[in-house]
Amino acid sequence: MVGCARQARWYGIESAAVAPDGRTVTATIVVGAPGPDGKSCREVTDTDVRESAEEVVIGVEVRNTCEPIFPWEKAPMQKGMGYPLNVQLHLTKPLAGRRLVDRATGRELS
Repeated sequence: MVGCARQARWYGIESAAVAPDGRTVTATIVVGAPGPDGKSCREVTDTDVRESAEEVVIGVEVRNTCEPIFPWEKAPMQKGMGYPLNVQLHLTKPLAGRRLVDRATGRELS
């Protein structure tokens, strides 16, 4: 059985910047170009922050709202990738030397 489209997925984080307070992380993901009306087809549906003594795992879940709902519909043409989308995440404690890890890829972010 084929499900409907517009399923959200965890995007790989391209970069992350930690604010001077050590508790605010700005994660940057790369999404497709905005449509002719200037609006992005990407919608953040969830974020995830999991903290332990050694590391902080962060994630950004995104859905493409321009995808067809049913698999037999034709998807709109999309321009190439390359537009940054910044998402702020908040930690309960300062990062303070803990590893920062991308949930989608398992890659350590520096």
